[in-house]
Amino acid sequence: MDANSQLAARLDGGGTVDLRGDGKAGGGLVLVVQAFGAALAEAGYDVQDWPLFSSARKGANVRAYLRLAKGRVEATCQVTEPSIAVLMNEAAAEVSDFAEGTNGALYIVNTPADPESTARKHRLGGTVAAVSGDALGTIHLGRPLGNIAVYAALVRTTGLVKPDQARESLRHILEKRRLPARIVDSNSKLFDDALEKVRTATVPAGPQTDHRKPSFKGYGALPAGAQAALRAAKQNRTAGYGRPGIKVAFADPSHKCNGCALCVVQCPEGIIEFTPDPGKGPIVHGARFDQYCKVCRECVTACPLDLFSEIAAVVRPEEAAAVGGA
Repeated sequence: MDANSQLAARLDGGGTVDLRGDGKAGGGLVLVVQAFGAALAEAGYDVQDWPLFSSARKGANVRAYLRLAKGRVEATCQVTEPSIAVLMNEAAAEVSDFAEGTNGALYIVNTPADPESTARKHRLGGTVAAVSGDALGTIHLGRPLGNIAVYAALVRTTGLVKPDQARESLRHILEKRRLPARIVDSNSKLFDDALEKVRTATVPAGPQTDHRKPSFKGYGALPAGAQAALRAAKQNRTAGYGRPGIKVAFADPSHKCNGCALCVVQCPEGIIEFTPDPGKGPIVHGARFDQYCKVCRECVTACPLDLFSEIAAVVRPEEAAAVGGA
């Protein structure tokens, strides 16, 4: 089943078609999604579209989302498993996985490469559409701007809206932005040219093209209510936000830990280290204090056996202490 048929079947079955686009600020991604959404709305679909900016700087990564249905769009969550994934600028894929959540979707990429090479580069399986948008932008607009070519690729590959209707929707948006008539005409010609130059290929999907996240398999040995270890990611280095002069230590030379798990549950960083005991529970043997402990004292307060304590972060030499005391 080709991309057009798959999208039509999803919509006819009462489902939604979700689109997610990745690009760089200043590259026209938001214009593409808004123009496509407007054309779809004119064609009778119910549409939601919204942008997500990580920064206002030109060149920063941006994302845009669109959701459509033949009936009413009820879902208001962000797009995590898109039916259509758009990559406006391949440099954006170096920062984030534009195909995340997919395996066998419709992929539209602004690239001079052919669809097969593009599929291998980004590990894509499904329908891959490639259009050399920057080159077409240079020809028609005098600058390497690929957004209109990507818009044309969306129109052609999805089959959800007629090209004439899509062109008029684009003209309306550009005129609304008070662009000169010659620029509007140039964009219209670029759109028509790009329609003829979109290259597509169907690539088999498989394990190597799967960008979906593994399904949640529970918290493993963590007791109910414990903080996920993900919060203690190495790059966070949360110990740098701790109270100066003191730190937390753990000592259990007599092996008194009874497996109550109160420290594990209360630790906001998820850094308590333990060994699961089927009979007692998690037997604690330490924590990653140096990298992640903020000295919040939750473990000190929670432990019924006082196995956690505050100590000086720096031990002063005896002579320094004597001088200070004098």
